[in-house]
Amino acid sequence: PPTESSGTSASSVSSKRLNYVAIGDSFAAAPGVPDPASPAGCRKSTNGYPAILAQELKVVSFVNVTCSGATTEDITTRAQETTDGPVTRQIDAIDANVDLITVTIGANDVGLPSDAKGCQVQSAEPPPCTDKFVVDNVDRISQVSIAQLPAWGALIDQLWAAAPQARIVFVGYGTYVRPGGCFPEQPVLPRDADYLQSKLNELDDLQQQLAAEKGIEYFDTRPLSDGHDICAAPSDRYIEGFVTNGAAEPLHPNA
Repeated sequence: PPTESSGTSASSVSSKRLNYVAIGDSFAAAPGVPDPASPAGCRKSTNGYPAILAQELKVVSFVNVTCSGATTEDITTRAQETTDGPVTRQIDAIDANVDLITVTIGANDVGLPSDAKGCQVQSAEPPPCTDKFVVDNVDRISQVSIAQLPAWGALIDQLWAAAPQARIVFVGYGTYVRPGGCFPEQPVLPRDADYLQSKLNELDDLQQQLAAEKGIEYFDTRPLSDGHDICAAPSDRYIEGFVTNGAAEPLHPNA
């Protein structure tokens, strides 16, 4: 993929021995996209972006340990509790033989999925949900995002330590909703739609800058998803809205 910063060059990764491990949360796990992958508690698809990438690259080995609901701590320090029981920390899938690692993480660290769901309009004259997140000119989500930078940096350091020759690519969250949203087709007020996307942009921008500082790569999915957000026609959407027309979960990538 095109990169914003480069650590290990693409040419140094031999296609003859490409061992790929995908780590991350539900944006990578793609819950509800056919077909389900084990373990069931991770609500993971056999056709999320990591699986498609593995097919395109014709990798020698592919391990997908992404899990819906994952936070950075579930990658680095603890087993993640799921409805199907605990799953081991994702970084345990990484060793010195791994050549490629993709990472999508951070939204759950800052609480964005639950915050977005909480912005769904439920009444005739709803108050803007933004008022809950910005109080006395202090933006709670921005504060938490900035506070997470050391944890994301430590994650990158741990990945380098476990797989010193690997190409590491952080994959961003993309464009979920266009400017102004599309109320009432999607039940989120224009002001709130812009706020939520700005918080996703902030998270992506922070990780993009961190990737450059750490010498790893960053793949920005915002240009790719522009025009394919939750306001697009169902056949054009890459990301489902608050109410879905298919199997994918609300506010998640579809097939």
